[in-house]
Amino acid sequence: MSSKGGARAEGTDGTDFQHRQRVAAHYQISAQYKNYLTWLAVPHFLVAIFLWIKAKEFVGAHFGRDAKNLQFRKGTTTLAFVYEPATPNDKGGIIIAVDSRASAGEYISSKSVMKVLDIGDRMVATMAGGAADCQFWTRVVAKYCTLYELREKTPITVAAASKYFANALYEYKGQGLSVGSMVCGFDKRGPAIFMVNSEGDRSQLKVCSVGSGSLNAYGILDNHWKAKMTDEEAKALGWRAIMHATYRDAGSGGVCNLVHITPDSKIRYPGRDVSQLYYEFAQELGRDIAYEPHDE
Repeated sequence: MSSKGGARAEGTDGTDFQHRQRVAAHYQISAQYKNYLTWLAVPHFLVAIFLWIKAKEFVGAHFGRDAKNLQFRKGTTTLAFVYEPATPNDKGGIIIAVDSRASAGEYISSKSVMKVLDIGDRMVATMAGGAADCQFWTRVVAKYCTLYELREKTPITVAAASKYFANALYEYKGQGLSVGSMVCGFDKRGPAIFMVNSEGDRSQLKVCSVGSGSLNAYGILDNHWKAKMTDEEAKALGWRAIMHATYRDAGSGGVCNLVHITPDSKIRYPGRDVSQLYYEFAQELGRDIAYEPHDE
């Protein structure tokens, strides 16, 4: 519509025209996504989910505590314990031992997962539960610890790092996260182990095991752990506990990775095949068992 004196198109000086532009752009983008997903042969109900369902509602419905889909049985064995040096030549500290198998139900998805992740120079976190959840939130905690140390000019304590970890997980309680982690390290207060889970719970322990094989590991730790041990005894206990757990628990296996945190260092030992560990243990007991190495 026009008039003498140079009239403008209706709505160009108000919000009506801008609103129509935004609506048109929205439908254009939605159509582009729909065409792209159709080209990928994605079912229509997934297209609707992608375009209209809110992420939080979708995760709660399909991955939450009451969800029936995508609830795999998980398997792992992780353990850690604190000990004091038995002789002046020993360093003492914390032993962390884990297996390397990742499973999804009856399917072994990986045989070489590193389940001890670095948080600081003398601090680590273990993985048990969902691998993606554990790896993501461990990186978040590691970033927080780094920023804290840069800002405060002092190393963060194990208690503070684990508290931040627990608070972060508590914010997503009931949203389907699967995390069972041990935060282990040395600080000005000495060695410390904190167990943190996806419900936001946090406990300090001297001996701890998390995972489907934890009961088997506890059976060895409860019988053989001592407050004072030599470094060799402590390492042997970690290997033996993981070996027994993998032998009895189908969700655990692969190799045993062991980390030793001392007051002044963090030592990672090469992974040892759990089948070889079992063979060596059987030899000590006088059992005649042939060792057959495999690809795990």
